[in-house]
Amino acid sequence: MEFDIRKRPSNAILQVTMDRGESITAKTGAMVSRSETMDTEANVGGDGGLGGMVKSAVSSSKDLVTSEFTARESGANVVLAPDHPGDVVAFDLGETGRIKSQSGSTLAWGTNVNKSSAMNETGNLFSSGQLKVLALDGTGMAFLSAYGSVYEADVSPGEPTVVDEDHLVAWTDGLNLDRQRDGGVKSAMLGGEGYVSKFSGDGRVWLQTRDPIVFQNMGDGDEENGDDSPSVSDFI
Repeated sequence: MEFDIRKRPSNAILQVTMDRGESITAKTGAMVSRSETMDTEANVGGDGGLGGMVKSAVSSSKDLVTSEFTARESGANVVLAPDHPGDVVAFDLGETGRIKSQSGSTLAWGTNVNKSSAMNETGNLFSSGQLKVLALDGTGMAFLSAYGSVYEADVSPGEPTVVDEDHLVAWTDGLNLDRQRDGGVKSAMLGGEGYVSKFSGDGRVWLQTRDPIVFQNMGDGDEENGDDSPSVSDFI
């Protein structure tokens, strides 16, 4: 399997080229184009436990269905894209080890990637209430999407990193996480207090530079009020 990420960081697309018999699974609706020699099949529900768990910040029931692409001939390719403006980041899980991700970022994954719900002591990790935590491990490739561009932050012993949790895309397994309320995070936009997550230990965190929850709420407000407030497109 070979891949190429183009049009970064604002409008990234992912092209995957495979040998005969190789497969990749993607969230439904992600396909932009494919070779005629690339077979596709829809999977409903299960898919290793992913189906019923994924609730995207910018989509809903369509995430219960995934699409599997299998190359009938070597050289067949499929082009995939997120359903929102932003970047795509590739993870070789054989190198990074197990990672955790927010469910709305999942774009595509190889057949050797295992996906499961990552239970967390604090319950639903994301203050939006729409996203869950997934654990991804195995020896294959996983591709996650970000709203905006991707910012990587290294966490080292003695130097914790505090992030607005709705900007989280993924983080390496083994990091210690302490979830805290913060009155300064999105309180004016969404009402009440938001959450920050304090990461400590030794690892890496991947962040998205834009918050899809804020943008979604801004768009909803414009439609309801009929005003000329800034829309999502004004910030892209």
